Amino acid sequence: MTIQSPADGLAELDRLYRSTLRICDDLEAVADSLPNPDRRRCRKLAAELRPAIETANALEEAILFPAILGRLPAEAHAIERLAREHLHDRAAADEIANMLLMLSRGGGARSWDALGYMLRAYFVSVRRHVACEQSLVAALRTVPARH
Repeated sequence: MTIQSPADGLAELDRLYRSTLRICDDLEAVADSLPNPDRRRCRKLAAELRPAIETANALEEAILFPAILGRLPAEAHAIERLAREHLHDRAAADEIANMLLMLSRGGGARSWDALGYMLRAYFVSVRRHVACEQSLVAALRTVPARH
């Protein structure tokens, strides 16, 4: 992925957010289908999840966070919190991807309720995180660059 300008970076973030939210919808469908999830869907999600989160996080840290700090310095505390959440999201994505691989191979869970809760906690958190970052992107687009 080659980003030519901050505007290109923000457009790519919009695309990545849509993809991330689609993955959240698919994770919700898996949670709703337990104890009989679609194995192919689980395998596909296991392959998509980590790269999607890592790519979005990297672009946010390279494009969005510096732009916000440059134009809206009062949001520094929010940027610090979001950066810490990235660490949590990546670690959780690893756990979820491993669990999805197990499900794709027909492996069972010790507790379907616990597994469903784990999935729901993850996608609710990621949706909230994306909504926050989308509001920062919207704010960024309305605040003129400082010279």
